[in-house]
Amino acid sequence: MREPHAPREPGICQLNRVPIRECGEELVDLRTFCPDVVLITKLPWLRRTVAGMLNEAQCNLSTGYRLKIGTALRTLEIQAGGYWNYFNGLKEKHPEWPYSIMRRQANKFFHPPDTPTPPGHCTGGAVDIGILDPEGNDLDLSSASREGKNTQPTYALFLAPQAKENRRMLIEAMSRAGFSNCYDEWWHWSYGDSGWACRLGKPFAIYGMLTEERYPPPVFEDIARLKAEKEAQQKAKDEEALQGEEAPPEGTDGG
Repeated sequence: MREPHAPREPGICQLNRVPIRECGEELVDLRTFCPDVVLITKLPWLRRTVAGMLNEAQCNLSTGYRLKIGTALRTLEIQAGGYWNYFNGLKEKHPEWPYSIMRRQANKFFHPPDTPTPPGHCTGGAVDIGILDPEGNDLDLSSASREGKNTQPTYALFLAPQAKENRRMLIEAMSRAGFSNCYDEWWHWSYGDSGWACRLGKPFAIYGMLTEERYPPPVFEDIARLKAEKEAQQKAKDEEALQGEEAPPEGTDGG
């Protein structure tokens, strides 16, 4: 549940109606462009203006507090993988649901990769973000005042007092820097994409889909590194499963 009169996030149909006039702005590496921000994202790249806004948001925080970026750029392949994995999980869990319901439910957690408007992370204009305290600990931004209540919406009704205060800190820092928030996800902020344009009543978005042809060469190095890490993780998982299959039954010596 949301607070009374809390803003609502525009739906996919609304986003699809937003014109896109790509401005051609380049991606920059956050590792060098935003030295005061903590990065855990595997693809630390954003449009130059957005990276500059992150630096401004960081300056808006009290001394000692730092922004933490969980996700910045996503390739369309990564976005599609996350979306369809979640969709297929819903399909297995709820085989009785019609296709339209499963798509609608999946759309609540992932921007679909097959719509006219590109996902925000695929434009280089969106970030998923949190805050670290002066000791380097994650600030509580999501605890509920009632057990089991959903606090994912930015203005969730049952947000614990301290989490609400911390979230207000994030909202003020990001809003003052010019970001627009996805009201369904307190951590998701953007500038220049279709979500930003729709929420703020802009006549068009200035960031469209970033195709590989427009990636700086170092982005491909990060993508290759990410793929290698995933392959290594999958290999280790497969080997662990194989060892489990080959293990002798409990109580035997395997001889």
